[in-house]
Amino acid sequence: MRPAGSILLLTTLTGFAFGLLAWIGAYAALGLLPAIPRLGITGVALGLLLASLGLAASMLHLGRMERAWRALSQWRSSWLSREGVCALLIYPVAILFAFTLRSGHDRVAVRLLGALVVITSLATVLCTAMIYASLKPIRQWHNSHTAPGYLIYAVFSGALLFALLHTALVGKPGPTDLIAAAAAAIAWLAKYAYWRHVDAQKPLASLAAAVGLPEDVQVKPLDAPHFTENYVLREMGFALARRHAAKLRRMALGLGFALPLGLTLIASMEIAPLTTTAVALACAVIGLLTERWLFFAEATHVAALYYGRGA
Repeated sequence: MRPAGSILLLTTLTGFAFGLLAWIGAYAALGLLPAIPRLGITGVALGLLLASLGLAASMLHLGRMERAWRALSQWRSSWLSREGVCALLIYPVAILFAFTLRSGHDRVAVRLLGALVVITSLATVLCTAMIYASLKPIRQWHNSHTAPGYLIYAVFSGALLFALLHTALVGKPGPTDLIAAAAAAIAWLAKYAYWRHVDAQKPLASLAAAVGLPEDVQVKPLDAPHFTENYVLREMGFALARRHAAKLRRMALGLGFALPLGLTLIASMEIAPLTTTAVALACAVIGLLTERWLFFAEATHVAALYYGRGA
């Protein structure tokens, strides 16, 4: 599949945004949020800002932007519609949560709203993941790793962002850096397991099966279906060389997860915690963008068989 920049920004920025909101909500629900209102309020504001930027970027991928609102009406059958509904629902919940934090009087309301922020944030990430996991013609997406992976990467990226905010506003790392390190290790394992699963998968179909021949028979088209590029080739015929994919995978694992793991462990020892956590976050941004690019670039639609390519 062709990796669209708007979708890369959407899935990456919203991962950081909803992951951060989920961590702040979880801390509040468990009564662990430090008695510093600006930490929660700043986190909510930053999370909503990143979510807004990601959702705005996704609009660039639409052909008719003025009709985007119609997608919200199909929530009974469309994961895309459910994603939009959940994303919009987060705003009033998170804003009310921030105002309750600011007043600081009703602790029960803070805990309840914190739990609701966690639910709506993770529900939105899950809906985003299911947009891709529900597409049966793409074997790299339609598997048991896609939805859990999206949730794990959101939790990891949000933990890093929360750790940086905690260090900057509270003045010390606390347990947030250790949590971010643990999340980085889990995310590394999840991504590695996903790639092992995808590499071991068999193709969904073959040209031989399409014409009723045995699978071991080599079938090649005599002529190309089209003389010029069309929509299917442009959107679903993207090909990535295996050697480039291997390099980018190592980059994603190293920058996205391994380096943040090491740097957050260093920060947890209070060795320049603000600097090391900031560098860990920068590495994670680059690594996760690379991981997200690969998620789309390595995906092969079964329609590519029509053009003599594997699926």
